[in-house]
Amino acid sequence: MSKEVAKTEQPKEVVRTLTPQQQAIQNFKKQLQSYEKELLPKLLKSHNITPEQFVETVLMEIKKDDKLLQAFIENPASMYASIFAGAKIGLTPSGDTGEFYLIPRNVKQSNGQYKATVTPLVGYKGLVTILLRSGDITKIDAQIVYDGDEFEVTYGLEPKLHHKPNFDVKRTADKITFAYAWAKNKNGEFHFGVITRSEIEAIRDMGKYTNDLYFNDKMGINRWMEKKAALIQLSKLLPKDYYSNNAVSLISRLDGSTMFTLDNDNNVRVIENNTPTYQTKKSIYGSLQKPTENAVSEQTDEILPLLED
Repeated sequence: MSKEVAKTEQPKEVVRTLTPQQQAIQNFKKQLQSYEKELLPKLLKSHNITPEQFVETVLMEIKKDDKLLQAFIENPASMYASIFAGAKIGLTPSGDTGEFYLIPRNVKQSNGQYKATVTPLVGYKGLVTILLRSGDITKIDAQIVYDGDEFEVTYGLEPKLHHKPNFDVKRTADKITFAYAWAKNKNGEFHFGVITRSEIEAIRDMGKYTNDLYFNDKMGINRWMEKKAALIQLSKLLPKDYYSNNAVSLISRLDGSTMFTLDNDNNVRVIENNTPTYQTKKSIYGSLQKPTENAVSEQTDEILPLLED
C-alpha cells in the first residue's frame, strides 16, 4: 500500500507596508541619488566634498529628526532648495559639525494656514570655515565681553583692542556687554570688529522668527549666535573669494528669516517677508526634476541670484 506524499506548502511572501515617514525617506533617498549624479557634483566641485558624502550626511539628518522629516513631507521643495544652498557654498547640513543646519519651522501661508517648512541656517563654525577657505585669512576668532571685564577699544590710524576677562564675576547672559571678532590675514595684519549688546539685540530682532539661542544660558552657553553676529559684521570688511562673498551675502539673508523653495519651473526662489519682488536672472537649477505637487509655498518669491554659476 503506497503512502500519500504530503504536499509541502510554499511560504507566503510577506509584503512589508511602509509608513508614510518610511516612504518619504525612501522617496527622498531616491531623488537625492539622481541629483548625486549630475547636479551635486557641479555644486560641490570647488569645495572638496564628494556628492556621496553630502548625500549620506543629509539622509542621516532627516532620519534622526521627526520634525525635519515632517517639514519635508509637507514642503519638499523647501528641503531641496535648502540643501542646494548649502552645497553651493560648500557646507554640509549637519548638527554634529555645527556649520550648516536644516531648521523645520511652521510657516504661515498667504491663505492663513501653516505649513511645516525647511529653512537653512549657517552656523558660526560654518562662517569661520568659509572665511578661512579662501586662504587670505590665517586665523579668526570671536569673543564675548562681560560686565566686569577689562575692555578697551581704540579706533583711528592705529586701532587697538584690549580684553582681559574677569573670571571672578558672573559670566551669564544678562552680563554680556559686547561681542567682538578678529582676524589675521596672510600678511600678518589684524582686523577686528566690535558690536554692543544693543546692536546684537537689534540683529536678533530683525529675524521674523524667534531665535532662542541668543542670550540663553542653557541652550546657548557657547554664545555662538552673539559671536556670529560680531563675525558677520567683521566679515564684510575682510578679503573674500567668489564663494565667500556669496556665502556671507547668503548668511545675512538667512538670518533675516529668508526661506528657499522651488517653483513649478524648478528654479530656486527666495521668500522674504511675503513681499513680491521678482528678478529675471536664470537659475542654475533649471534642469531639476519637478517637485511633488503642491510642494511650492504659496508665498510670493523671487529668483535667487546668489545661487547662480
